[in-house]
Amino acid sequence: GPSGKPSDLLLRNKDDPQKGFEWRGQADYDAVGEAAFACIQGLLVSRFGLEALPLPASGHGDAHAVVYATPGLVEQTAPLLMLVCGAPPGGAAGVWARSLCMNGSTHEGAMFDYILRARQMGWSVLVANPNANDVAGTPIEGSESPHLHLQTLWRSYVAPSAASYVMIVAHSYGAPSTVHLFKTEARATDRVRAIAFTDAWVTPPGTLLCEVVPESSGDGSQADNGAARLARYAELAPAAFQPGSADLAAWLAQVGRDFTADQRPAGTPVAA
Repeated sequence: GPSGKPSDLLLRNKDDPQKGFEWRGQADYDAVGEAAFACIQGLLVSRFGLEALPLPASGHGDAHAVVYATPGLVEQTAPLLMLVCGAPPGGAAGVWARSLCMNGSTHEGAMFDYILRARQMGWSVLVANPNANDVAGTPIEGSESPHLHLQTLWRSYVAPSAASYVMIVAHSYGAPSTVHLFKTEARATDRVRAIAFTDAWVTPPGTLLCEVVPESSGDGSQADNGAARLARYAELAPAAFQPGSADLAAWLAQVGRDFTADQRPAGTPVAA
């Protein structure tokens, strides 16, 4: 931390280390959130041993995204754990939820624990960056939407890898973006052995197998902006907004589970 002592990965007030984050308005909250993202993504490399890789893999062009992976990922034969965050502004590469990072701890809100446990198991790790869709307004080729990002990530780093099999953890809107992958990449279902969705979320009345663009109200509200964003995604990744096959539904039921917060013991079924 700033004191030079080992960090406990908690957000603290520099003037009073006993205090954590304090609300000072939305602009300040957003600024602190961006700083938290930058810090966490730096730690993915410096503390957790991942390497930053470009997407597209060539790194050429006016804009590219950055993903994080076990060094030598493509040559690794161990099982591969792929981590997919939810929608912005809360989700980012290495971050499940900025609110948990800021108001709780990065133990809860960042992906650190998953990465550490995967490393202890001898697995490789690949951290997606699905919300990196443009750089200063310039679209990132192959990452113009979360769906396309995962598709390009799969083609660039997962499909050519020597991993024995693949597992995926996808949070919130990362879930339908992940399902789109299985609609568009023929061999993905052959290589993925398990999927853990965490609080999988789709804009109603959509489902994981078929997203729906809600009607726009035209009032500039948050819901209206969300509808416009989904309309753009539907143009970029139409398969996400088309019904999934019965075979895909059966396969997802076999390998996937959606975990949600509940007071009952972990593992208790909360829905059919």
